[in-house]
Amino acid sequence: ANEYYFLSKEIFSLIRDSTMYFNEISNIGNIYELTQMADSALFYQQIVYGVFERNPDRAFVTIGEMFFRLGNAWKLKGDKEKALAFYKRGIAESVFDNDIRNLSMNNLFLSRLYDVLNMPDSALKYGRQALLSSQSASFKKGLYEASVLVSEIFRGKRQFDSAYVYLNKSNIYKDSLLGTGRLRELQHIVLDEQQRQREAEEKRVATANKQKQLALLAGLSVFLVIVFILYRNNKQKQKTNKVLEKTLTDLRSTQSQLVQSEKMASLGELTAGIAHEIQNPLNFVNNFSEVNKELIVEMKQEMDIGNMVQAKKVAGDVEDNEEKINFHGKRADAIVKSMLQHSRSGNVQKELTDINALADEYLRLSYHGLRAREKTFNAQIKSELDPAAGKVNIIPQEIGRVLLNLFNNAFYAVSDKAKMKIDGYEPTVTVKTKKSGDKVLIAVKDNGNGIPERIREKIFQPFFTTKPTGQGTGLGLSLSYDIVKTHGGEIRVETKEVEGTEFIITLPAFA
Repeated sequence: ANEYYFLSKEIFSLIRDSTMYFNEISNIGNIYELTQMADSALFYQQIVYGVFERNPDRAFVTIGEMFFRLGNAWKLKGDKEKALAFYKRGIAESVFDNDIRNLSMNNLFLSRLYDVLNMPDSALKYGRQALLSSQSASFKKGLYEASVLVSEIFRGKRQFDSAYVYLNKSNIYKDSLLGTGRLRELQHIVLDEQQRQREAEEKRVATANKQKQLALLAGLSVFLVIVFILYRNNKQKQKTNKVLEKTLTDLRSTQSQLVQSEKMASLGELTAGIAHEIQNPLNFVNNFSEVNKELIVEMKQEMDIGNMVQAKKVAGDVEDNEEKINFHGKRADAIVKSMLQHSRSGNVQKELTDINALADEYLRLSYHGLRAREKTFNAQIKSELDPAAGKVNIIPQEIGRVLLNLFNNAFYAVSDKAKMKIDGYEPTVTVKTKKSGDKVLIAVKDNGNGIPERIREKIFQPFFTTKPTGQGTGLGLSLSYDIVKTHGGEIRVETKEVEGTEFIITLPAFA
């Protein structure tokens, strides 16, 4: 394995893919740990850890995984104190990142270490936590190893009923992990996904063709209306005012429909990001609810045999899970309210809004929306938010729509440049806020190809777009310009060809 990891590492070095380069270094250290070569294992894991310590905002490997691999290396070296510290830090980082799989692994290794240290109560605590985390993430390997470990701990404590319960669970998890039914299930998943992708591509092509046809018909209709107006103006001057009034009404209706179409497109972009954001809290709610059912059964069993101490411990786990369900339920509720607020129409009122929170929320939703469409896309995101920016009196869903449009354009620009395979290029999108006197500035910057000088004066004009046919209506920046103006602010652009673009919004600060 290491022979190929070393070859892979050199290739990633040549093509300057730093993320995969350090990922392979971590894998090399992991192989040395598995083959009991402690010094080499620690050497390579500390290379990755050193990069993380120098730049913690840009981890090249999964942080939770990095810490349990460091813990394993120190454990192999015989320094159990350092191993304990890294496992516990791995737990904290995994909880912060909602990385349930590596939360399970850190709990599992910490439980094993406490078991080696002859601390069965601590070993049992973290073993059960490993089992709960694996259940919430449907991590079958973690379920099997954690249930085997918990069973062995109970056997060591001579609590044979509980040991038997977890031994039975381990056999069930082993069957689900290694059985022929699992292979068939995976085959069905692959086939279903291939079919779904084919249908989605066919639907996308059909939709694009329909949009082109509608655009052509709309253009032809407008042309015919104009010809008709000119003809009527020449032939029937007495009816000119009436015809013009009817035409203006039709144009307003068409404009309203186009604006609504742009808003729905914006809502579609938002929904893709929200689908990613809301998945984690919903998984937590569903999985911890299932876990609580099992814990309640277990608590009843302990009560039936008179083991009230263990029953109370299980009750404590149930209570902890209920708090997590409540927390993630509220989080999902907040995300849904944000989506409803964005899609709300009619008479809306200005309200005091935390501009930093609004910018950060729509930045994440835009990024996850693009990632939902392009799985291979990655970009570095930078937030430079001024705490002094505070709250601004705005219509949040309208300014949110402006920010979403600017973020989408920025990610589109860096994605387009990334496809050019330029050596050393790293797609980067930055959002900044700043309080300046009685104004608040919001800047969205990308390092894409910039806007050519010949079209800079046209970018805020309705229906003007540089995107391919079917990928843009040309109304995004025009509507953004109007929204900012109605808020008493202004929007401007600074750009250099090849280097990138920065849009700067200025809004009145709340006094």
